[in-house]
Amino acid sequence: MSTLLTAWIAEMVLITYRGAANGGTKDNPIPHLPLPSQYVASFIVYGALSLVPGEGQRAAGLVGWGFVAATFLNLWDPAKPAGTLKPAPPINTQTKAPTSA
Repeated sequence: MSTLLTAWIAEMVLITYRGAANGGTKDNPIPHLPLPSQYVASFIVYGALSLVPGEGQRAAGLVGWGFVAATFLNLWDPAKPAGTLKPAPPINTQTKAPTSA
């Protein structure tokens, strides 16, 4: 079994455990199971890492285990989009400057 495959299996176990421990959410109609989009997100990430050719598989495996560590430490959550920024303040159309709210 390759390093990347074991990292992906560990990631799936962590996602399943986190979903079971947190219970259902308002977006999830099936309690005690994570959303399918979390599995799809990990499938896409690890699938892309599996496309690295040749000797790069060692580095891809290391990156995969980095994602496992980040998930374990709650630094990365496949359910949340990367780059959730605050929206920009509304612009005053008369002065073209941001309004203070």
